[in-house]
Amino acid sequence: MVIDDILAHNQQFVQQKTLPIIGHAPRKRMAVVTCMDCRLVTMFEQALGLERGDVLELRTAGATISQPEREGAASDLIRSLAGGIYLLGVREVAVIGHTQCGLARANPTAMTASMQALGVDPDKLMRAEGMGDTQDLVNWLGAFNDVHVNVREVVNVIRNSPFLPKIPVHGLVIDIETGKLEMVDRG
Repeated sequence: MVIDDILAHNQQFVQQKTLPIIGHAPRKRMAVVTCMDCRLVTMFEQALGLERGDVLELRTAGATISQPEREGAASDLIRSLAGGIYLLGVREVAVIGHTQCGLARANPTAMTASMQALGVDPDKLMRAEGMGDTQDLVNWLGAFNDVHVNVREVVNVIRNSPFLPKIPVHGLVIDIETGKLEMVDRG
């Protein structure tokens, strides 16, 4: 199992390295919202020039807030940003989506087939959540068609959340192949 490899590596890591003690408040007073895509691991921080302790990094599928959670702006992402702002001194937010995101143009048929193959009944989930069809299920997941539009929409949800103060919120897109950033909305 992969977890055994991770545990073995970790044992060697802690024997060979002594990490410096740093505070939990981000030095740059920024929160960065990005995607959970495995291709961003390490590359993302390098492309942005970020070091351990610089920013709060919040990762969600698609760097997004699903459609059902946008209306009340009370999602886990908003809650996490509130904690960063009120408890850790965050004073700026960057929402950074990426090209070739797996949530862009998600296929409802493929998704429900995968759910069924893994023992989850999509119809039961849709009924429990009051969903009308598989497109509602894809929306629940947070799928979108255009990463630029999605980033702008998430930026606006954060800016307009009654739970958050008025601080700069920026929207960017990073190219998954080159690491180049594109400004979509300057806060």
